[in-house]
Amino acid sequence: MRSANTLVTIITLMSLSVCLVKSQTRCTNPNRRSGFCTSIYDCPSLLGVISRKPLPESNRQFLLASQCTGGTGAQPHVCCNEDTGFSTSTTPRTITTTRSSRIFPSNGRGNELPSPPSCGRETTGNKIYGGNVTELDEFPWMALLIYKAVSGALSMSCGGSLINQRYVLTAAHCVKGEILTEVGQIYSIRLGEYDITKDIDCVDKDCADPPIETGYEEIIAHESFDPSATNRHHDIALIRLNQDVLYTDFITPVCLPSVLNFQRSQTGTSVVVAGWGRTLRASQSSIKQKLTLPVSDPADCGRKFATKNVNIIDSQLCAGGIYTRDTCDGDSGGPLMKIVKNYWIIEGIISFGNRCGLDGWPAVYTRVSSYESWIKRNLRP
Repeated sequence: MRSANTLVTIITLMSLSVCLVKSQTRCTNPNRRSGFCTSIYDCPSLLGVISRKPLPESNRQFLLASQCTGGTGAQPHVCCNEDTGFSTSTTPRTITTTRSSRIFPSNGRGNELPSPPSCGRETTGNKIYGGNVTELDEFPWMALLIYKAVSGALSMSCGGSLINQRYVLTAAHCVKGEILTEVGQIYSIRLGEYDITKDIDCVDKDCADPPIETGYEEIIAHESFDPSATNRHHDIALIRLNQDVLYTDFITPVCLPSVLNFQRSQTGTSVVVAGWGRTLRASQSSIKQKLTLPVSDPADCGRKFATKNVNIIDSQLCAGGIYTRDTCDGDSGGPLMKIVKNYWIIEGIISFGNRCGLDGWPAVYTRVSSYESWIKRNLRP
């Protein structure tokens, strides 16, 4: 009797397995071999690849090229079979340009914007805002823009936010105008960073993956941005990376406002900024910082900046104005964020202010919701 029950169980499981396989989407991997589109966590061959430390560049490119759509299970989805890397005949081709030395072909999804839970995820750690150090995996969309001076010296003078696998959103004044002559040309973009003084970031024996540094393929500043104007209207730009980014616990995109049907924060609402900019103790923070600020009344902010001959328009918003609590040098281009339905959206881009941390003087941010059509129009596969 027991043997009969066991046989029935085996047959049932086999039937379920057949049904499951039939429900999975077939795909073709980078080696042009057939596989099933499934979660990388359900693909032993590629899960073994991603666990290698450090991850070889060829393996990383194979993982990126293996991503697929319509799969089952947790993201990212990959085209799974027994392959663990490129065959000799399918090694990815690189293209030389004047902007960066290598450009890897896109998987064709560079114009897709993620929705929750693939964007804006909240960490599980306790959060205490007000100029405090972030959690190790907090705000994993934060990017550092690295500039190279004529002398060859490298510096980190702006931030940005990853919005999908191929694009970083930042301020136009970080890619155009005075910064190029005073600081240098953009050299690379760093993702997954926490402490800029360490190769491997660890907190209480919990360690992050090493940050990745990528070049860029294209820089797109808003066509109406005037770098010589004090108003900094339309201070928004996109950087197309020279390779697709593989999402990890430490590198994921932030959500744009529209994916959660969010319009704008009301006066007095708390919003959060983060970055590696100047603190009271140093010209630059080595560890990613965060700060909670109140949204300012638009009319009050407009009147305040009018005394400086600066015209604040509806596509800008103001936040802060509390003594010593402000975004400062090095924070430009970084995100102003808000939690909506348990996911982070980027509401603003750090643009400018009247000095730093002055009582009664909020900082000015580019309102992202005013430029979502522009963002989508300039993304390409």
